[in-house]
Amino acid sequence: MEQKDFERITRLETQLESLSDGVSRIETKLDAYTANFIPRTEAEIRFQNIEKDLNEVKSNRKSNAALIVSIASVAVVFIFNLINAIN
Repeated sequence: MEQKDFERITRLETQLESLSDGVSRIETKLDAYTANFIPRTEAEIRFQNIEKDLNEVKSNRKSNAALIVSIASVAVVFIFNLINAIN
């Protein structure tokens, strides 16, 4: 082989080493990046649980509103009875 071929091979080896170092750095960064996030399936399960909780809160609001209306109607009936008893 000629001297040019050896130089070319040396350059290619150097580029290959720098590429492999870059790939290993990217892999470590990706590993660190993915370690901070939950998997998609777990996220879907959590969001479904949150949706169920929100639906329960909404239904509780409706039932609480109905309870307030019924308490108010009992109070009004009680007041009218007092007024009628006084007269």
